Amino acid sequence: MAQATAYYQRATAVDPKPARYWLDLAETYETTGNVTQAAGAFRKAEEDYPISADVAWRLGNFLLRQGHEDEAFQQIHKAVSADPKLTPLALSVCWRSSQDIDLILRAALPAEPEVDWDAIQFFVDQTQPDAAFAVWKRLVTEQRAFPVSKAFRLLDMLITTARADTTETVWQQALSAAGITPTPGSPRSQIWDGGFEGAPLNGGLAWRYQPAAGFEMDLDEETVHSGSRSLRVIFDGSENLDFVNLSQYVVVQPNTRYSFSAYLRTEDLTTESGVRFEIFDTNRLANLHVSTPGAAGTQPWSLDEVTFTTGPATRLLSVVLRRTPSAMLVGKIRGTAWVDDVSLVPAPEPSPAGR
Repeated sequence: MAQATAYYQRATAVDPKPARYWLDLAETYETTGNVTQAAGAFRKAEEDYPISADVAWRLGNFLLRQGHEDEAFQQIHKAVSADPKLTPLALSVCWRSSQDIDLILRAALPAEPEVDWDAIQFFVDQTQPDAAFAVWKRLVTEQRAFPVSKAFRLLDMLITTARADTTETVWQQALSAAGITPTPGSPRSQIWDGGFEGAPLNGGLAWRYQPAAGFEMDLDEETVHSGSRSLRVIFDGSENLDFVNLSQYVVVQPNTRYSFSAYLRTEDLTTESGVRFEIFDTNRLANLHVSTPGAAGTQPWSLDEVTFTTGPATRLLSVVLRRTPSAMLVGKIRGTAWVDDVSLVPAPEPSPAGR
């Protein structure tokens, strides 16, 4: 190590301008415990290259190691401003030093969309919903447009960590940033696009479509209950399906009575196990799990409905179009099912006489 120190000392004496010599000398001093000399070498590099992302980054990390958090964050802020690709690394070291997200946003991370998106992804990967939402709040104040899909990973993390109110806030703000407005339907319904009239979003609090073997799913403009489209599922008879491939998360209030309804139509839908809707508490199944009667065989448009009361801690529901595997020896499902006008609305409490 002494030989390395001597080498870098000679290099800076011969050509004092290259910042890399001063930075390497500084880190060599630090490794040997010469903190004062290390600080001096770092300062020399900063003096010669005040706008260098590399100099600011390495100086900032040195200051963090020495416990000088305030100035370290200032240097990291300078580094990220010059090179936004440093954002994940900056967050990694800053979050280890201080889990004060307000301080990190104020002192270490410049308020730039590219930086904020990288920060949100970092905190999603770390499953830190409060920190991710703090960055999101700063991002949306800039009032820039972006595709709603950019918010999907954040929304998924908020859903799995049971942040219902935050999920709803982020969803509405993401829709606004994307210029998406609700499609016509029941103004009281909690279901997003219950008539399947809008563009498929496939994430957030909209319908989610999952392709798999044994069926095809599309939007049908010819067979509808109302409006201009319905959802169609064509089962090809190759699988005894456990079908859970159309779903939506819905934010609700606890201890509240709701009425769920949907219109179903079927044509030559085989086996005793048809299609129905299941509604359950997303974060704790034991709190709530109900289903509609469902439909099989061939039937015209029919109302499929169920009324229920949410549990005291229920804030987020999963609404799933479901077909459970058949118990028949020949249980592979064939035929077509259509869905339209899905709705979830608060329902009046039953009268005492009706209980």
